[in-house]
Amino acid sequence: MASSPPTPSALPTAEAIEILLSPDGYYKYLGIPRPSNVDVLGPKFKDAMSASESNDDDNNNSIDLDQVKKNYRRLSLRHHPDRKTGDAETFRMLNRAKVVLSNAKLRREYDLVGLDLDDDAEDHAEDGGGGSSTSDNSSGVDSKNEGGVGNDNNKNASTSKDSSSGKEEGSGGSSSKTETVMSHLASVTLAAIMQIFVRTGLLGTVSVLISRYIILTLPAMGVLAYISYKIHSTLMATLKENKLSLPISKDALSPLAIAFGLLCMYRGRRFAVLVVAAVVDNGDAAVETAATTAVTYLDWSWTFWLGEALVMTMFLMNSFDSKQPRAVIVAFVIVSLLFTLWLRGRFWRYATILFFEAVIAALCVLVFPIMEMILESIVEDKMRKVGEKIRAHDQRMKELLRKKKKEQSG
Repeated sequence: MASSPPTPSALPTAEAIEILLSPDGYYKYLGIPRPSNVDVLGPKFKDAMSASESNDDDNNNSIDLDQVKKNYRRLSLRHHPDRKTGDAETFRMLNRAKVVLSNAKLRREYDLVGLDLDDDAEDHAEDGGGGSSTSDNSSGVDSKNEGGVGNDNNKNASTSKDSSSGKEEGSGGSSSKTETVMSHLASVTLAAIMQIFVRTGLLGTVSVLISRYIILTLPAMGVLAYISYKIHSTLMATLKENKLSLPISKDALSPLAIAFGLLCMYRGRRFAVLVVAAVVDNGDAAVETAATTAVTYLDWSWTFWLGEALVMTMFLMNSFDSKQPRAVIVAFVIVSLLFTLWLRGRFWRYATILFFEAVIAALCVLVFPIMEMILESIVEDKMRKVGEKIRAHDQRMKELLRKKKKEQSG
């Protein structure tokens, strides 16, 4: 049977803080053996392989959580702020050590470098500065073993428990800080693609369906005019209430511009054509002509192109900040004019664009998590190498201090 680890003994405040702040100090001060083999795979790769190798991973990298709690209780008796030998900062760091070693993700991050990178002063100030159930445990041990702790100390312990009940949640919060650069980039990219997808669908509906029929065009123009009126009236009321004098926002003109573009698209599909009918009288050799006007339906015209480009330009401008520089607005206009030359209000062309946008969104969903796992593994490998250098440097510094002490004593 393996021998049990030595029971930790509480040290004076300065020495305790020095150990806790040293590489792997949480393990050293709480008397917990550090796992010998920290796997190279990142947590997401590890989760993907956990179905077949979960038992091996748990046996190799787990620690005795009961021993962590037991050793923590013993040390908290000495370092609790209510004790004469206690210190608030040492007790806080002891709480943090217990939380980190008890949480699998926080412990893994700690093992990479050997230092607690998330243990900053601002978080502890916001969390209330105490431990969670740890304060409760220590106070319980105090009252059980000592019996002489007064009501004030019990009140302080309960206050520490209440104020730091968010600490354990805070540790969960810190462990939930898994939004890496890639995950944030993936969410932003996917949101942008979905916004483009929706606006492309709206533009296709306007070009292919609404602008084709008068029964749809007129109500759509009426709704846009009403929206423009409501935006304008709300803006004017706000300016009047705040006693400001500003020009009309483009937000109020945007629906009117879209309505005008819709009118151009509807008008561009229909042209009045003069039809001339000739009647020939063979007897008198006289020719009579008659002219009639007929409406001819066109699939596309330059008027329709201008209307479609205007609608697309307004959609692009509304997708970004309301204060675009002139160069950006000119770029929107040029892109719209060129792109609508290819679209021409054709259903299958809009369907093709929507299909490619859906494919890109699906690729983002599939590719970004893989890229995130790869990047996370690369970063962890670099952090592990940094941790090895930090530990080696710390060991060299300790050796130098020992030599100096020997020389001074000699």
